[in-house]
Amino acid sequence: MGKSKKNRIIGIILIILNALWIYHFAYFLYSYIFRPWILWLMMYPYWILILNIVIGITGIALGILLIKDKVKLKTCLIIEFVILLIGFLIVLKC
Repeated sequence: MGKSKKNRIIGIILIILNALWIYHFAYFLYSYIFRPWILWLMMYPYWILILNIVIGITGIALGILLIKDKVKLKTCLIIEFVILLIGFLIVLKC
């Protein structure tokens, strides 16, 4: 498997992972704002939801850059791991 093909496959996986990340937190944000009749045991603050959506958008941008071979695979995976780890830690702290 060539370097470009491997970058393309991993880039697509990163895009899908980050799209699910965005969907998860955007669903909570939408539910908190437009469905006030739902009683939540625990609610994340809005800033955490928005920050995690921004983290997902950054991850999608990294996936696109990886597909276009603008960034190295190792660099992309390290940055992706760090930003997702920051997102998990912020969510766990609440």
